[in-house]
Amino acid sequence: MLIISSAVVGTAVAQDAFAASALYGTKDRTKKMLPVILTSAVFALFQMFMPVLGWSIGQAGSKTVSEFDHIIAFGILSFIGIKMMIDAKTGIGSDGKNPSFSVRSLILMAFATSIDALTIGITLPVITGADCFSKLMISVTVIGLITFIICFSGYILGRKLSSINPVTAQVIGGAVLVAIGIRTLLLS
Repeated sequence: MLIISSAVVGTAVAQDAFAASALYGTKDRTKKMLPVILTSAVFALFQMFMPVLGWSIGQAGSKTVSEFDHIIAFGILSFIGIKMMIDAKTGIGSDGKNPSFSVRSLILMAFATSIDALTIGITLPVITGADCFSKLMISVTVIGLITFIICFSGYILGRKLSSINPVTAQVIGGAVLVAIGIRTLLLS
């Protein structure tokens, strides 16, 4: 039950990371494996760390984070998405390089897409049965592996779609991030 329910949770919380990974893939003109692995690993690590943090908060009895997580995610995703669309329209990054693929932007994106995992972490004992630290580690390992696989697939899919004009891809990607932010805000 713990592994299956953790896999389901991992699949659910990795959807935003999948979209972001696919976006990175559409903008990657290098065709090297390092960006694919790095992107997938960073998203997976955040999807593993945030539930641990949420679980710790839940064990301490605080529900404050769950009251504001959707607003934080909306703000970060919308800011990044709008900035991407503006940069595309003003020609930033039109030289074929991938300006948004920096470690800083990757970490910020991974944080923004894993805020829902923080909230999930608070409820992991109920959802997956991770009621002790050892079960939590099993659960977040499964979540991380699932996220890695999903992000790896998303990045590769994005590369397959890379024949799209980079400016168009950047505008679409920015709009998708804003839409994810709005969806997060509305569904919480």
